[in-house]
Amino acid sequence: MPVEDRIRVSDAPRATDGSEWEVFVRETSTDPMRHVGSVTADAWDIAYEQAATLFSFTADDLWLCPADAVHRFTPSTLDEAATPADD
Repeated sequence: MPVEDRIRVSDAPRATDGSEWEVFVRETSTDPMRHVGSVTADAWDIAYEQAATLFSFTADDLWLCPADAVHRFTPSTLDEAATPADD
């Protein structure tokens, strides 16, 4: 996909309370890191506990990154398939 086809997704926080952390795991030492989700916690150690419980049962490595340090790009809007809550 050409780089120019992607647009930057808003950097606005997705959670209204606490800090957001993006979670990346690697299944084996030779696999690439892949994003598996995010957690919300005020401190990295609590975020690590949550991420380990949710995502690391088969992973060798688990990385946490503050969500505000991650910039997201996509060729489509993230909410185009979403259904409004009052429908």
